[in-house]
Amino acid sequence: MTTQIAISLLIRAFQLSRMLSVAATFDIADRIADQPVAADDLARGCGVNSGMLLRMLRALAAFGIFIVDDRGRVSHSQASRLLRRDSNPTLHHAARYWTMHSNWAAWEGLDHAIRTGEPAFEAVFRVPNFEYLKSHPEEAELFNRFMEHSPDDRHAAVADAYEFSGLRTIVDVGGGNGALLAAILRKNPELDGVLFDQENAIQDASDVLGPLATRCRIVAGDFFGRVPPGGDVYVLSQILHDWDDEHCLRILNSCRAAMTDASRLLVIERLLERDGNPTNFLSDMDMLVLFPGARERTLKEYVELFAAAGFGAPALTRTRSPFVVIESRPS
Repeated sequence: MTTQIAISLLIRAFQLSRMLSVAATFDIADRIADQPVAADDLARGCGVNSGMLLRMLRALAAFGIFIVDDRGRVSHSQASRLLRRDSNPTLHHAARYWTMHSNWAAWEGLDHAIRTGEPAFEAVFRVPNFEYLKSHPEEAELFNRFMEHSPDDRHAAVADAYEFSGLRTIVDVGGGNGALLAAILRKNPELDGVLFDQENAIQDASDVLGPLATRCRIVAGDFFGRVPPGGDVYVLSQILHDWDDEHCLRILNSCRAAMTDASRLLVIERLLERDGNPTNFLSDMDMLVLFPGARERTLKEYVELFAAAGFGAPALTRTRSPFVVIESRPS
């Protein structure tokens, strides 16, 4: 592939993103098992136009996503299986989340963000991102499912990489519906958990935790105020990257006030590193579009934040995902 063709495909990547989103919306991958399925049957099953669906799947197949034969029968490729809901990890929810209305429209305003230094999301929708999601429950659900089913297999990767033995209580601050906490509790049967987040974020937590809910206390609250005390370890997973330094310090100070001198702080984030994972830089751009002052950070920037909030020099644990665990303790 020439450089010109490669760049041309990157320029048109939005078209692939949209086709993948539509395929996930109609559950195409879940409607195909081990045998080829006629496009006509797929179309009837999801109530769409057969000819149009075949053309879209044929286009996806040109990029290795699904296989379409000369008789119009569709079968799985290795790539398309990742769009199934039961794939582990699954890209089904990611395909829908990244192209949902608010993300699609906010990225259209990237030029505004670059020109003014203000987040594109608020320029387009006139409200902050999280406020928008509160009034748009369908998109909030997509966001929650995307976070629960991390396409990077982040939750299991963290649970496998970090040594939690000898600890008793873990407090997941801003833990959403509890997917990360569930992975950690499942891996560490001696641990109990506290899931802490706003009321709307934790409303499905009991379903996500399942039987693990007997080992977990679910608490509603605001991490800018008071965080539940008494934990051996406090987790902030994909929280700090949503905020500017001032708000990050408020969150860290809330955690510090709840901790004992022996407690640990675990920050789970992407790191911006020279020659690092390129998706980390895409995530940094997403923060630029969505939130005022939000960004992915370097390790040096996290060291400075921790010191300002009364935490010591951090230790780094890498995982098999793009996320790292940055551990610190009260200084």
